[in-house]
Amino acid sequence: MALPARSLYNFFIILTAITLKLLLMAKNITQHWNADFLNKSPIFSDLKLLLQDVNWADWPGCSGLMALLKSPITLASGLTLDMKPQDDSLPFPEMGYEERVFKTGIISTREQSWHDLFNAFIWILFPQTKIFLNQLHMQELHKQLGKKRTPTRDAITHLDESGIIIASTDTQLLQSLKNHQWQQAFVKNRSCWLPGDQQNTGAFVFGHGMYEKAFKPFIGFTGKAYCLTVPDDFFSLSKIEQYKALDVLLRDDIKKHNRLADSRSLSPLPILGVPGWYSANSNPEFYNNKDYFRPKHVKKISNADK
Repeated sequence: MALPARSLYNFFIILTAITLKLLLMAKNITQHWNADFLNKSPIFSDLKLLLQDVNWADWPGCSGLMALLKSPITLASGLTLDMKPQDDSLPFPEMGYEERVFKTGIISTREQSWHDLFNAFIWILFPQTKIFLNQLHMQELHKQLGKKRTPTRDAITHLDESGIIIASTDTQLLQSLKNHQWQQAFVKNRSCWLPGDQQNTGAFVFGHGMYEKAFKPFIGFTGKAYCLTVPDDFFSLSKIEQYKALDVLLRDDIKKHNRLADSRSLSPLPILGVPGWYSANSNPEFYNNKDYFRPKHVKKISNADK
């Protein structure tokens, strides 16, 4: 049934307001270097492990980022990954980003951009998954043939920009997240998320756009949850070993189950609700904001659909 004109008008007004707010948030993220960025939010805490041996006084540039690699990354094409500045010196300027990565091994990188810096970090932390997603992009580009983007490419982009991997040994907790049962997932099971003997669930940033937004967290900050069941001993591993294991588990799960055929495997995740990621969520009343912690929309079945 079509919505009344007034309702449509109100919907687009709200949508426009939200879009403008997000654009303003993006513009407010300065591109000046901040050596203290790891302390801006608990969301950055895992990056401290990656960067524990560096002390950058300025943007690291492509050479500084490549120096973080413990060993070369070999792409699906057999080429070795490299990062080059996205400027007039960039080789193969006629190629798009994904094509350039696949065919030449080059990741074009704006050297004074937080967005591209965080993208580089994700390549280093999740190399196997990023390699597979690049390969998948190329497969879909051949199907696309200049037409509208395929559902798979849209799903890859959602994961690549906004994805949060929720790794858990508790399938019921994962299901409660998918069902938007926020009290059950975040409040009643709070200890399951926090480091300690009871931890069986963890949130891992995959979408590099989420790190960028974490500079200035706001109520409404939302990502895309990719829920993944992990082995019982997963949380007994060190954090670095967890990332290595998760990278392989995530790649294999996407590949084996075709999880990114469309976006249905991704569900909304109120980022500031993740225990340990925002100080205010230590108070259970924080989760009472139903404008942020929204119940799952249930599609009504009309008589025509019965």
